[in-house]
Amino acid sequence: MRVFQLFSVAAFAAMASPALCQDASSGRPVIVVSGSAEVSAPPDRFAIDVTISGRGDTQVAALRSLATVQDRVVETLPSLDGVEDARLTTDDVELEPVYDRSCGDRYDEDRCPVVGYTATMDIQFEAAPATRAGDALSLASELGATSVRLNAYSLSDIASLRQEADRAAYADARQQADGLAGASGNRVLRVIRIQDASVPPEAFAEATEVDEVVVTGSRVRPAVSLVALPKPVVARSRLTVMFEIE
Repeated sequence: MRVFQLFSVAAFAAMASPALCQDASSGRPVIVVSGSAEVSAPPDRFAIDVTISGRGDTQVAALRSLATVQDRVVETLPSLDGVEDARLTTDDVELEPVYDRSCGDRYDEDRCPVVGYTATMDIQFEAAPATRAGDALSLASELGATSVRLNAYSLSDIASLRQEADRAAYADARQQADGLAGASGNRVLRVIRIQDASVPPEAFAEATEVDEVVVTGSRVRPAVSLVALPKPVVARSRLTVMFEIE
């Protein structure tokens, strides 16, 4: 048997289960319920992280080698066949000495000779559709990347998915309220208050605005095509709703 508790409206924020209580301002009874929902949609964008490197006998030679690889990646990756709305940014440029192998792990600048330099750079590449992520990884490897990895999938219109989850959560709360009101011989009159306790959607945040890469010329296809099967983007909503009844 379900038991209904009577308490003040001030306890609204602490509600976690359906309850019948009293509105102090109007004196009318109210029902407080918690509605929840989960909705999903296929992602339409992907983001990958690419690390490139260059090596040379001198610092200048290492940077020049890195610049050659960078030009190849920046010019070619956005031309991947089937890719749209490509965005590319760079980050974390490093230049480090390479010591003689005889030094092992003991890199002493005074005793261990420097035999060259290595320059590295991280590139972030974001584009649509999400199903082209595998080929983007494959092409980046062909272009000379030393490391490629899938960062995440995302949904461009994540706000609409959140709104859909909120509507479904409210519908769940209203259904509960109608059922409880009917069981007690009452009916729902209006909504008094809604508290949003949503769980953030399982999708990365929208990317920082960057200059879009304008792609011209022929499209490029990787030598090895990788099939991407992205998981759906999920949005969850949980609303605590107070309804006035009579």
